[in-house]
Amino acid sequence: MSQLNMSRRGFVKAAAATGALAAFGATAVDGATFREAHADETTSQTKKVYTSCQACICSCAVIATVRDGRVIRLEGNPESPISRGGLCAKGLSGIQALYNPCRNKYPMKRVGERGTNSFERISWDQAIEEIAQKLTQDFFKYGGESLVTSTGGGGNPHFSSPCRFTQALGSPNIFEPGCAQCFLPRMATFSLMYGGSKSGTTSMADSKYGGCSSLYFPEDNPIQTLVMWGTCTSYHAPSGSGRAIAELRAREQGLNMVVVDPRFTPDAAMADVWLPIRPGTDVALMMTWIRYIIENKLYDEDFCKRWTNLPYLIDTDTKKMLRAYEVGLGEADAEDAEKTFVVWDQKTNSAKALPWPYDEALDPAFFGTYEIDGVEYPTAFTLLQERVDEWTLEKGCEVCCLEKDQVEKAIRIYAENAPSGLVLGVATDMSPQSAQGTEGACILEFLLGNVEKPGALLQRFPDPPNKVDLGTMNTLVTGDMLEKRLGYREHKGLGIWSHAHIPTVFKAITTGEPYQPRNWMERSGNKHAMIGNAGQLSEIIDKMEMICHLYMYPTAFTIEAADYVLPTQEWLESYFTIAHANKIIIRQPVVHLYETVNEGVIWSEIAHRCAELGNPFAQKAFDKEYLATLGTDLVYWRGQQEMMDFHMGSLPMSWDELAEMGAYEWISKEDYLTYYTYKTIDPKTGKEKGWNTPSKKVEPYSEGTLMLGRTGEPWASAEGKSYVMPPADEDYDPLIYYLEPEETNLTDTEYPIMLTQGRIPHYHHGTLRNIPYLRELYPVPLVSIHPETAEKYGVEDEQWVWVESRRGKVRGKAHVTAGIAKDAVHMERFWNPEYLDTDTPSKAWTEMNVNILTKTDGRYSPEHGTYTLRGFTVKVYPAPEGAPEGAWINPTDFEPWMPEFSESTEVVFK
Repeated sequence: MSQLNMSRRGFVKAAAATGALAAFGATAVDGATFREAHADETTSQTKKVYTSCQACICSCAVIATVRDGRVIRLEGNPESPISRGGLCAKGLSGIQALYNPCRNKYPMKRVGERGTNSFERISWDQAIEEIAQKLTQDFFKYGGESLVTSTGGGGNPHFSSPCRFTQALGSPNIFEPGCAQCFLPRMATFSLMYGGSKSGTTSMADSKYGGCSSLYFPEDNPIQTLVMWGTCTSYHAPSGSGRAIAELRAREQGLNMVVVDPRFTPDAAMADVWLPIRPGTDVALMMTWIRYIIENKLYDEDFCKRWTNLPYLIDTDTKKMLRAYEVGLGEADAEDAEKTFVVWDQKTNSAKALPWPYDEALDPAFFGTYEIDGVEYPTAFTLLQERVDEWTLEKGCEVCCLEKDQVEKAIRIYAENAPSGLVLGVATDMSPQSAQGTEGACILEFLLGNVEKPGALLQRFPDPPNKVDLGTMNTLVTGDMLEKRLGYREHKGLGIWSHAHIPTVFKAITTGEPYQPRNWMERSGNKHAMIGNAGQLSEIIDKMEMICHLYMYPTAFTIEAADYVLPTQEWLESYFTIAHANKIIIRQPVVHLYETVNEGVIWSEIAHRCAELGNPFAQKAFDKEYLATLGTDLVYWRGQQEMMDFHMGSLPMSWDELAEMGAYEWISKEDYLTYYTYKTIDPKTGKEKGWNTPSKKVEPYSEGTLMLGRTGEPWASAEGKSYVMPPADEDYDPLIYYLEPEETNLTDTEYPIMLTQGRIPHYHHGTLRNIPYLRELYPVPLVSIHPETAEKYGVEDEQWVWVESRRGKVRGKAHVTAGIAKDAVHMERFWNPEYLDTDTPSKAWTEMNVNILTKTDGRYSPEHGTYTLRGFTVKVYPAPEGAPEGAWINPTDFEPWMPEFSESTEVVFK
């Protein structure tokens, strides 16, 4: 056995070595290293290939050097306006990921019991046929709801493909751990309160997703103050927004910075104020900021009066903005009846209809409650003021465990040094107050008028011409499917991604209520590392009749759950187009290895076979004429070429031409950086366009959130038409509010420490734990703990400790540091691939996995169904046992994962 495979037993016990053993990467190799394979450069052939990274969401532009068919070098492409030639450690690990000996190389089928690591190699034809037969059989026997699919982050190249597949097979249920717990709450709530275009709704949500686009042009950005709330660009996007913010700080005028984060991150180290907030209390601090800004009249009075719904009167019975026709100030059947609202005019001391967008003759009151025909109506601003009234500096600091002078200083910096902006990260998405966290960020930005002006982060720059997202097949969704979508009636915010609610899906699997899902198609890395309260998965897996896992390499989920393993491509093998501000960046195959297949093609091939077997939804998905009758040209493709063509959208070139260019400037920087979009004149009306909200203004009082819960609008649709869903049991609140975490160290004496999570620069979600160089840098999860807290509980630096919650306990290594809030700990998500090839593969997800501790029961976000991944209680104490037996910690431990070169192969599905 070669040196690269020393200590590898192979991922198979019962199957033949020539089949399954080879498929999971335990083949004999020539032992060549990078240097040995290319020692004679005089006879070698070298070329440069433009592509882009997929090690995380950022998709930084890459130039790959290929010599004699092998990738030998990766470097950043300076043509990207976002990454500008930068690559982080994750991107630079691409060669190790591509040539990792643990790749899933061929389709595999389980031949032993689940969890016994027993698989055999099969052909793609066999895999697709057997999977499609089972799915079709159960469709006709049990209905589309017999199938559930799931996906995940980690640089997923085709985020919509699993959803499209689910819809094309008539199933109502797809889920993703990073949906309600990551990004969707921000996307949905921004969309409801701000109502921008696709790019606009995400522009303030988080810079790592390509939002906050104005940041990427520091030479043109007059921003003076940046608040980073629960995000760390220097960790998650060092070559993108991290680079841009560093350049903004380096300007002659510099950049004022406030960082709200329990951790003392590199960004916090450069900030004017660091607020080490108690995990789980972000909304309380936001309400404190809002109250202070209102009380001290730091808001932008002109913007708030003209372009927000704060002056509008509210009907407290319906909770909606008062329409003019409802109080005799307009006609109910008028064309603009639902868009004409009522203010209290201080000049005439009377109620007036406010025509769009404003009437200079009026002076709308901000505050007060006014009587019309015997009924009292407060202004939206009054209701907001009343909602935050209790959140004085003193109370906010007490709840959030912060110093009053530092909080006040932070607010003053943000409010008095314009233009300013607030970047909201994933922290608030990971608690049941996920919607309220985004509401707070929106309200703060709206109050200060940080909207679509130069220097603001909340922008609606032009949308790109390519197809970044390949789209879903919502036109196939019926009303019956919508109402069967698990958890959707209560948590309608999930409708923006057409997703189901994870705890409700799992309850249906384990109880059969309201029906029994039987087959699980899973695309992502390691569900055991990413699902909250991961211990519940064992019972769920046992209930499933067929589980298919699509991924690049084996994970704990592969071994514990999979009946079929379908090998997907690494990013150096795959296709995509990415919008980088005013340019389009390509991702194209640099090489192709083994029998890996682009995951978008895998879904398509299975769906096509299901159509041939008679699934009526799948037949419609490939029927151009039928879909045209529904007003869509989104037809399911076949093979890579059709998929590539679809990606091109309306770009004025062929795929090959774009591949040769690497980057294409589809619009000039000057035309891209267009401001004040809401003032653009609508040719149909001759008036300003405003925003896509009920009032056409930005809405600190969010009627859109209220109506989402009552009807599902704007995302509930069936067969291409709006569909009115039954209302949630309780209305969604149109205003921000705070709830103390269900598990709180203010009262919990048994588990007295609040746990938070947060990214580190080495990994993205559950990926890359099998990359030897990255594991050498960060081999085990660190448990960051304040010196005072560590002393209180007998913990010493670099000591192995137990971190325990009410759901389980795991081990990590103590990192005693003043760079963490007191009575809090930070622990990164972790799992250990080295255990997969042992007699105890379950230790891969049970030893160091923080999601053993997290909470998926109890309180959920009403809007999105978010469960608790941060801001819950734990206890920390020394682990005299030390490191888990068999865990790889030392640099030489990772040698079996060093790259194993392989020659390029033909693409399976052209």
